[in-house]
Amino acid sequence: MNAKQAILCCLLVIVCATITMKIPFCKSWLCKSECWLQKKLRKVGLQEYKCIKGGIKGKCRCVVCRDIPR
Repeated sequence: MNAKQAILCCLLVIVCATITMKIPFCKSWLCKSECWLQKKLRKVGLQEYKCIKGGIKGKCRCVVCRDIPR
């Protein structure tokens, strides 16, 4: 890993966060709606969402990032 990649990696750690939540039933559309709600509540941008444990008593993972002024 060169210096440019290392700096980018550190910035992503500072700016982005992973949210994992338990939901009653995990399907892609339900995970998307839960992550969208987190996005609105935290006033951040949604980068990725995924069911990490599908079905009943599932888990949803959201990756949210703060907006950085340029």
